Amino acid sequence: MNLKMIGVSFFICISIFVSSSTSGEKKSESPPLQYVNSVLWTRLYDVKIQGNYAYCSFRNGLVILDVSDKKNPVFVSRVYLGGGFSLDIKNDHVFMASGDKGLQVIDISNNNKPSLVGSFDTTDESCGIAVRGNYAYLAEGSSGVRIIDIADPSLPELVGTFDTPGTAGGITVRDDYAYVADGPSGLIILNISDPSYPVLTGSCDTPGSAANVALAGRYAYVADETSGLQIIDIGNPSASNIVGSYNTPGSAHGIAVNGNHAFVANYYEGGLHIIDVTDSRDPALTGSYSYPIYNEAWSVAVHGDYAYVADYFSGLYVVDIKDRSQPVLSGSYYTPASIVAVSIEGDYLYAGGDLSGLQVIDIKDPSAPEPAGSYQRIRWLHDLTVEGDFAYVADGTLKIFDIKDSSSIQLVCSHEVPGSSRAVTVRRNQIFITSDNSGLHIVDITNASQPQITGSYEMPGFAYDVAVSGDYAYVAKSDIGSLLIIDIRNPSAPKLADTFVTPGLPYGVTVMGNHAYVADGNSGLQIIDISNLAAPKIVGSYDTPGFAYGVVKRGDYAYVADESSGLLKIRVTNPASPELVCSFDTTGDAIRVAVNDDYVFIADISSLMILK
Repeated sequence: MNLKMIGVSFFICISIFVSSSTSGEKKSESPPLQYVNSVLWTRLYDVKIQGNYAYCSFRNGLVILDVSDKKNPVFVSRVYLGGGFSLDIKNDHVFMASGDKGLQVIDISNNNKPSLVGSFDTTDESCGIAVRGNYAYLAEGSSGVRIIDIADPSLPELVGTFDTPGTAGGITVRDDYAYVADGPSGLIILNISDPSYPVLTGSCDTPGSAANVALAGRYAYVADETSGLQIIDIGNPSASNIVGSYNTPGSAHGIAVNGNHAFVANYYEGGLHIIDVTDSRDPALTGSYSYPIYNEAWSVAVHGDYAYVADYFSGLYVVDIKDRSQPVLSGSYYTPASIVAVSIEGDYLYAGGDLSGLQVIDIKDPSAPEPAGSYQRIRWLHDLTVEGDFAYVADGTLKIFDIKDSSSIQLVCSHEVPGSSRAVTVRRNQIFITSDNSGLHIVDITNASQPQITGSYEMPGFAYDVAVSGDYAYVAKSDIGSLLIIDIRNPSAPKLADTFVTPGLPYGVTVMGNHAYVADGNSGLQIIDISNLAAPKIVGSYDTPGFAYGVVKRGDYAYVADESSGLLKIRVTNPASPELVCSFDTTGDAIRVAVNDDYVFIADISSLMILK
């Protein structure tokens, strides 16, 4: 069953009785999961500038930055919306195309306290938006264009639709026409003089896939993905035609025009390119800028002497374009590329992922988490665990950090392990770490500055998780669809005790008492009785709607990170009959989960989410 969260505070909570031999439904009195807060947002899609503020659409919602100091953009506020792709601004409101959350309207009369004041549910993914007058024009993917009356921002109303032939991704409006970047169908031009009855006026097929469009004079400038910049004469909308093009590197996705220059945001390591379009038939490169990380530019806004580049993975870059032949970086607001690991120790939460470094968040008050410190010089953080005064990180190697002072994290050592480290856990003075194409390694950390591998169990392929209980280590081997049970009584010579084949692909495992709880990919949660290691057996399972990636057990519940389906809370009081209690559809793909007291912390790729 796929449970979807709708809006900011709406939730669904159900209970289903499941067993191998009987079926039926019963009520659950467990409280539902509710959104509390989220931090470490990534996936920046769009940016608009108004005065000294940058309004940024993230996959989680809206972030407002003060950019009065171009060298040091400062965070002002955020509002969680559960989605966010493209935005436009009218007066004191941001109108956001929020994917499957449709159109959302945010009051920004007080930038310190933005608030959701209105919404409209669309039938498809809302990808692009343009606001003119009392109407918002939504590019809605395969469903085409929706025209929404926003005269009352708190009560948006549908007034018109047009099903474009392609996939509407970007849209802009001028006078009586809407210009739609319609994916493989190129540029579509609609007459919107009557918003309730939009009419196809013209079209121009582009060689690539039209992602976004900007207008200047008699020309439309289309970011055409792999075909770069396409310049289309729209002087006669019913007979528009391509007059010029420039093939930018990567994939052109964002476009802005200022004066005689087009600014193209390119992803797939494309960066920002500035194209002289004085002669529309012969556009020429004026300058380009590749910023330090990724260069997955998604959109660009130009305001005065600066271009603001929204990078999908790494944040907002402010580029000085006074000399357009030599653009230079002025400042940036950095975001992590992904969040895939989470661990809790005391009042602090530790998280990380790709280009995220090791991030420390103060969670004394989970409703108001605060950054407490970080260590940035980690490129690929796959997993981490924390115990006492140390954090242990698998990033291809084994890194050990002194975290006594969270504001000044110190690297104690970086220790090479065979292969490339993937998952890590710690018990007393031993680390258990898996390595790609190498196996399981047991590391003595009696002296944290001089860790020593004491024993290894070789195995090919990948192991995405490891749990230790008693005399055994339990390794989730997704590539062979098995749970490996390894005898670690002799740390210098660990040996295989059993290979238990699961019905799916094990990516996560936790062990409590006589049961192993396995996040088994497309086979959901598997509960395995390990009281007899000579004959482990599945005693219960729950087929989750997504792809079960991570799992922890606390009390009577197993919490499953189910990728695109978010977090599932499953009652396992009777292991033979696990029952879904409730779920929360996180914005990104839920990968790992940690539980502390009444709070659940989820690494969901696009952020670190806190639920209660």
